[in-house]
Amino acid sequence: MLESLGHYKILDRIGGSGAGEVYRARDTKLGRTVAIKVLPPELARNSARRQQFLAEARTAVVLSHPTIAALYEVGEEKDLAYLVCEYVPGEPLTTAIASRSLSPRRAIDFATQLADAVADAHAEGIVHRNLRPTTVTVTPKEKVKILDFGFAGWTKQPGAPAQAPAEDADFRADVLAVGAILYEMLTGKQPPANPGAASSLNPNVPKELDPIIARALGKTDGPYESAATLAAELRSVAAMLDVRSGDKEPPTLVPPNPQPQGVPPWVIVVAVLAALTALVWLATRAA
Repeated sequence: MLESLGHYKILDRIGGSGAGEVYRARDTKLGRTVAIKVLPPELARNSARRQQFLAEARTAVVLSHPTIAALYEVGEEKDLAYLVCEYVPGEPLTTAIASRSLSPRRAIDFATQLADAVADAHAEGIVHRNLRPTTVTVTPKEKVKILDFGFAGWTKQPGAPAQAPAEDADFRADVLAVGAILYEMLTGKQPPANPGAASSLNPNVPKELDPIIARALGKTDGPYESAATLAAELRSVAAMLDVRSGDKEPPTLVPPNPQPQGVPPWVIVVAVLAALTALVWLATRAA
């Protein structure tokens, strides 16, 4: 196993596949834990492909969103090329689902976070193209983080407007992926080619979600033009569920141990002491 890369001390191997090896490492300059993805040797040895991939990867450095694992650095050392990313503790979303459904409120919250992150990336002209439960981590604070944003192939659209065009297949695929993840979180199953209503598989799913999921999966005539629109509709359903569950403003709290009404005890004590002092003074004068 590698011992170091640049100023990063390798701690342990945390994963790997045909897309490369992933290590947990320590940044000796900044003192933080990071994740390092080392590109496959066949890619790193091909100079043209290596430079193209790293050039595309560098475009993702601009991404800054709490639901996207940050890319800190794109590095090269001898025959190795690597990406230094934010280390995200937690469990894969696949483990959280594990062929069972999440509560609708939790699933909506996770899907809204994902849609917000995708919308932010699309505004920068960047797509993921491989968004699925295996590339999403659930943190100990019950937040989700998208890993490898674009490691499958970042695409920066030249002169992309603030909002990516809906007709671009890559951007639409990211929105569809959020819908597919939401469907799987609610039903415990990946959506088939012609999915039925999620509420028919899980009676706990509010029926108001069915048309949103169908639209996100592109099964209606009017698919979502943007991930931001999907996030907004999910928030509307979440607010409705909160009202149904009785989540309102907390009641006014009564101060603990309220003081009894009447004269405070310390006033009585002071009065008694004053009276005794006066009696002593009078007795002294009489003597």
